[in-house]
Amino acid sequence: MVTERPTAPGARAARRNGEARYVGWQCRLYPNRTQARLLARCREGLRELSNALLGASNLRYSRTGRHMTGKQFRAAAQDWCGRRANRDPFPSTAIYQTAADMHAAFRNWHRKPRPAQGLPRFKPEGRAPGIYVASAATRFDGDRVRLPKFGWMRWRGGSLPARRLEGPASRATLGMVYGRVWRDAGERWMLSCVFECGPLDTAAPTAGVAVVRQDGARVAVELDGRLVETPGPDERADADGRRLRRLQRRLGRSAEGSKRRARVLERFRNVARDVRNRERDRHHKLTTMVVLAAGTIVVEGVRGELLRQLEYKARWHGRQLQVRRGPPEPGARERPERARRPATPVRSAKRESSNEGRGV
Repeated sequence: MVTERPTAPGARAARRNGEARYVGWQCRLYPNRTQARLLARCREGLRELSNALLGASNLRYSRTGRHMTGKQFRAAAQDWCGRRANRDPFPSTAIYQTAADMHAAFRNWHRKPRPAQGLPRFKPEGRAPGIYVASAATRFDGDRVRLPKFGWMRWRGGSLPARRLEGPASRATLGMVYGRVWRDAGERWMLSCVFECGPLDTAAPTAGVAVVRQDGARVAVELDGRLVETPGPDERADADGRRLRRLQRRLGRSAEGSKRRARVLERFRNVARDVRNRERDRHHKLTTMVVLAAGTIVVEGVRGELLRQLEYKARWHGRQLQVRRGPPEPGARERPERARRPATPVRSAKRESSNEGRGV
């Protein structure tokens, strides 16, 4: 039985009214050599566990016509951990989460309509899952964090979210729900956490309606019919594009499996990561400005990360979000039609053969 710590009336009211916010947060970890080796072994071991569970479920399906249940996945994961030759400690949360993910993948496949991703597949080398850590054993202390089975290590990445709510007494860190250790494209160890936070103190909007239109990389914002200047790509975008193209040409010239290719690939991933981070930061500044300024937000042609940020920020600040799909409204700027690719002999032959098959 989990006992609750005394919580403030505001925390109880936020949970009761459904106003609690779940905020994602991440930082970079700096493990020592021993910890980095243990993290890499655990990450690779979880990949082997996922493949073993998938093979066991497929074998049971070939014999009985039924896949394994959630309880059977957990039992198989425990049995695998007891029989493995490598006795490095694995966090129990990561083991059970791997079994739960495999069970959820099969359960989603059997739902109607079936998802587009298909049945689970075996994970090759380099596609290892993240290491889930429980909030009961993850503790932050200044610029250090304690991870279960790996010990204390330094971290960098700003400050923890504000307005964190108290929860079960088992939580070692205030407001933390769970965490995940993963490795990014630049081979850096990262820690992602989800925190339970209270509602924000929102200010009254200064405008009535904001219209957000997206056309490729361009985003136009209108506040009460007045066009507002938005932050566009900075001067480094063109330079980064040239660097990516140059590194891509170097990758094509380097031999497969060589050390030179590994160095060039690492540089390519680092530049691509910086480009993604700057694009995400640009979207963050734009969406924050729109949500704080308008009470009603109308989006047209917005998708991806920009739409995701508008959705959760509008919900946090109590704004009304209207998503328009289909053709633009009368009087709005029409989208440019997509240019047709020039015909080639192969494409022309395929088009002619398909027309003959349809009797055109």
